[in-house]
Amino acid sequence: MMMKERQEQIKRYIERKGEVSLIELAAEFSSWSEMTIRRDLEFLEQHRFLIRTKRGARIMPAIYEVNTGVYGEREKRNNELKQEIAIKAASMIDSDISMFLDAGTTAMAFARHIPDRNLIVITSSPNIGIEIAMKKEKPTVIMLGGTLSRKTMAISGLNVLDQLKNLNIDTAFMCTSGYTQSTGFSVCNQHGCVLKQAVVAAARRVVMLMDSTKICSILPYTFARITDIDTLVTDSQAPESLKNEFRKAGVKVI
Repeated sequence: MMMKERQEQIKRYIERKGEVSLIELAAEFSSWSEMTIRRDLEFLEQHRFLIRTKRGARIMPAIYEVNTGVYGEREKRNNELKQEIAIKAASMIDSDISMFLDAGTTAMAFARHIPDRNLIVITSSPNIGIEIAMKKEKPTVIMLGGTLSRKTMAISGLNVLDQLKNLNIDTAFMCTSGYTQSTGFSVCNQHGCVLKQAVVAAARRVVMLMDSTKICSILPYTFARITDIDTLVTDSQAPESLKNEFRKAGVKVI
């Protein structure tokens, strides 16, 4: 049987059932190995046909499909670099912490690697909140409410700032659109900048997730400087001079 035909059968079966376990799929398609089914599920998830769970897979809800428009295009860019950063950042997570997860495509890559542990995840990104809630069983997700930007899939506004005043954040995992030594970490949206500034000020530890393509880019609004962060997580293509710049400022570089 051709791979495409096999994957189509799995897709139709999950669409009919809603949610299935790997054991159920192995019984339904007994002529295929469990490893083959796992690979097909991984392929179907990558192409947004389904969502893999701890025990198997479930149908992709219509509300979850954001792989279109501006956000969808951004999510496809520099994916390998984002995955590298996501894996590194995920290794930093301890159980029983309250963490803020920023909006953005790098943050989404990170969300997919978050371990299934007892965590409190605070986020301003609906799609990231859904990603964690639907794929993990143990983390508690706290969604900030406000005005949603279609471009960034992030929520901002005065309501968000008021909510942050009552929340304790152990570690904030932040993302940036640009960085230079003189201008610091910057973004293009003023409301998003204000939210990021508030989170950076409130968090006990700040971890910046920044791929090498953001270096030497300047956006209109600066939300943080080197002195505001504790750890930089970047990719293997980041120049050594940049890493040394952060180390001299007392920032841990991963």
